[in-house]
Amino acid sequence: SVTESIVARSKSAGTSSLDYLNATLNLEVSPSLAASMTDGLTYLNDYPYLCMEQTVSRFLPNLISLEALKLAGKSSDDLQKGLDAQVQPALQRIISNQNEDGGWGLWPGSGNSQPTTTAYVILGLVEAQKAGYTFPSNTEEQGLTYLEGQLSYTFLSNFNWQNNQAAFMLYALAEGGRPNGNGVSALYSSRKKLDIYGKALLMQSMQLADPKDERIQTLLSEINSAAAKSAAGTWWNEKEVDYWNWNTDVRTTAIVLNALIQVDPQNALIPDGIRWLMKHRDGSHWYSTQETAWSLMALTNWLSLSGEFNTDYQYALGLNGNMLETKQADAAHLTETTSLKLDIEKLLADQTNYLVLTRSSGPGVLYY
Repeated sequence: SVTESIVARSKSAGTSSLDYLNATLNLEVSPSLAASMTDGLTYLNDYPYLCMEQTVSRFLPNLISLEALKLAGKSSDDLQKGLDAQVQPALQRIISNQNEDGGWGLWPGSGNSQPTTTAYVILGLVEAQKAGYTFPSNTEEQGLTYLEGQLSYTFLSNFNWQNNQAAFMLYALAEGGRPNGNGVSALYSSRKKLDIYGKALLMQSMQLADPKDERIQTLLSEINSAAAKSAAGTWWNEKEVDYWNWNTDVRTTAIVLNALIQVDPQNALIPDGIRWLMKHRDGSHWYSTQETAWSLMALTNWLSLSGEFNTDYQYALGLNGNMLETKQADAAHLTETTSLKLDIEKLLADQTNYLVLTRSSGPGVLYY
């Protein structure tokens, strides 16, 4: 069991200048990562704007999630139909907005191709193809050729963001079946000018090209050493925010976790990293479409690796000795999130309140 201590200081006690009369305590409990993933996917599906990044972010995590469900025997015709309705229009949008040079701009109709956007579109096309969706082969091939032509403009830069962009392009090229050994070697040699997430992408490029590449262990060691730890979990924070490539510390942590799951699945940092990601949601999702998409991809891959599809336990929530909820967590309830909203008058004023979460034995993890 876990006990959280909560103290609501009243204005009358003289220790607070705030009036907590209308405050509430919000608690969200998920019996598995699948529950939180469902909420995050809903956020992406309902996102109102559709630049090319958001177009891909709406379907890319869904493709990976459905593939994981298929492997676990949890898929359904309804899920497949929903994905079809999402992916087919997105592919048409991608095809119709490809520029003459083979790349894509951030916004539809933009004649200026952008390497980061193009690399992200390629990742979406690769996953769509894996899932059985078809589109003209020259769409992906021209996109890959554009990325190859852009690498010379970014290598060995004095600016981290350009090297990070190169790492992302190399990763997309490797995923698209065109690994660039010379590019990987050049960027590896200048990796001091790479952010942490850039190293993670470079490591995955190496893993895709040659899992026995000895340089992988060097990058893995550097990434492990860069981890920050606290009671909230493990995460990776950059020295500066890479706005050019849509990055944040949450996105970095998600990208690193995704890389560790692929390269070093037994890494002891992964479970606490997943816990940190779960604690840094903005409600049912993360702050941006990029944070949400990469977090969902990391969570999906961890869900498959950790065996959470086999979750089977009971859990209960209590406050100050009073039972609030009891629930069953099993295959039939994996996606059911328990949300509680407690008015402030249910808490003891100026005293310690004890919120207790307890669960029975059995496979699975309880997240809150």
